[in-house]
This record gives sequence, structure tokens and C-alpha cells, in this order.
Amino acid sequence: MINLITQKSRDLTNHLFDHSKSYPKFSFKEAETIKETNQAQNLRYKIFKNELHVTTKLKGKLIKREFDQYDEKASHIIVKSKSTPLSREKVVGVYRVIKYSSSSQLDNCYTVKSMCFNLDLFKKNIGYSNFLELGRTCILPEYRKSGVLKLLWKGLYNYIMQEKIDVLLGCASFWTIEPDEIVPQLSYLKQNHLMDEKILVTPRESISPSVDKLSKCKMYDSFDLHGTEKSVFKSLPSLIKAYINVGSKFGDGAVIDYEFRSIDVFTYVDIHSIDDRVKRFYAK
Repeated sequence: MINLITQKSRDLTNHLFDHSKSYPKFSFKEAETIKETNQAQNLRYKIFKNELHVTTKLKGKLIKREFDQYDEKASHIIVKSKSTPLSREKVVGVYRVIKYSSSSQLDNCYTVKSMCFNLDLFKKNIGYSNFLELGRTCILPEYRKSGVLKLLWKGLYNYIMQEKIDVLLGCASFWTIEPDEIVPQLSYLKQNHLMDEKILVTPRESISPSVDKLSKCKMYDSFDLHGTEKSVFKSLPSLIKAYINVGSKFGDGAVIDYEFRSIDVFTYVDIHSIDDRVKRFYAK
């Protein structure tokens, strides 16, 4: 009897510490508590401040969280990881999402107010009323090849279905402020995935580098890709490739963001046009 109890104890101990096949474990969800929201903003701080050296507010530095005025009405889709049976879960991926229930409300969205994209044609002709603005997407470096981005999209798709979202929109970033470094990539987006001209989004004409800390950047339809489309696609940031894979279209022209040290393009996804196979994949 004692030997049997001892063996069960050993089996339990081995189960707890032999996690090579079953760990790490991942889960995705909408952040529901203040603690989870704080964890999401802390992850944003780690990536944008520590890795990308973005200027943050003094309060954000003190509490090690990245946030702005748009967070007051935002939600977060998060991915959590648990490394071992005895370890705590930690947030390893995040998407900030903001709902808008009419096209007129988009006048106050981050893409318009902070990134200076002109959505006039988009608002007038898009024909939908339920929008979801995506932003502040980040994943811890050690998890970027682990499928966390796909889990974020699964969580995002659940949220889209729950809230009856029609359109995703936002900015997608290249992590450089030198347009010459990404001429093929920007040209590829314009030549292969440009929005319809009836809803075309462009950077605002009146952008002022001294006032807005932004400037405009062209995308070229005359740039000859010389049959390099496949290699150019592979060189795109993972998030932009993910957008393309679900049917995203892009605006004409980009914005150089000197504060975040990025070049951003406008992108949108018509949820009702996503391929059924893609929907089934993210609905699993």
C-alpha cells in the first residue's frame, strides 16, 4: 500500500515537471479585468518603449505601461501563455481594438486624428456602420514564431462575430522612417492590393512635420517589381502579410511617424468579403 502511494506521488511529480509535450499552453480572450488591461499595456510598454524606443508619457514610464487618450474607450484582445503547470500565466500578445457604430464617428478615431489619414471617401461610400479600429499590436520577441499572431486573430474573429463588426480598419507599420528602404514593399501594396477609388484613403494634404510630427510618403505604381512579387511579399512585416491573407486592401500613400519611428499604411478588411475557408479556420 505504501509502495502504491509512493508510486502515485512520483507519477504526479513527474507529470508536473515533465511538460515537454504539453507546455507552453496558450489561451486567447478579450481582456475583462483591470489587471488584464494593465498587463496588456505593460506588454505594449515593453515592445514600444524598450524595444522600439518610442517616446512615452512620464506617467507611463513610472508605471511601465503604454497608453494614450484612445485607451479610455478601447478593449484588448490578449494571448496568454503558461510555461509550466506551476508557473503563472503571462500576456504575450495583444491587439488594441476600438468600436465605432457609425461612419461619422470615425472622425475621432486614431487613424484620422493621430495619423492624419483622410477617410472622407471611405466614410461616404463604404456602406457599413459597424467598424473596429485595430492598433498597438505587439508580441513578445520570443513568441513571434510560436503562432501567437494566429491566436490573436482567432480572438479577434470571436470579438468580430460577437459585436457584429462589418469592417476592420487601422494602420499597419513598417519599422523604419526611411522610405527608400521599403520602395518595393510599398509599390507591391499599391500595385496588388489597392483600395477601390470610390473609397480610397490617402494621407491628409495638410500634414505638417513640425506640428503633427508626421510626413507623407509616396507609393509607386510605376516601380517595376521585375517578377519579384513573391520575394517582396515574403519581406513584408508579418502583420501586413496576415492582413493580406484575409483580404485586406490598402490606401494610396503612407505616413512617416517620427515618434514611433515607423512608416504606416492605411488598411481595411471587409468582413463580409473574407473567404469562407479563412472564416472557418479562425472560428475553430
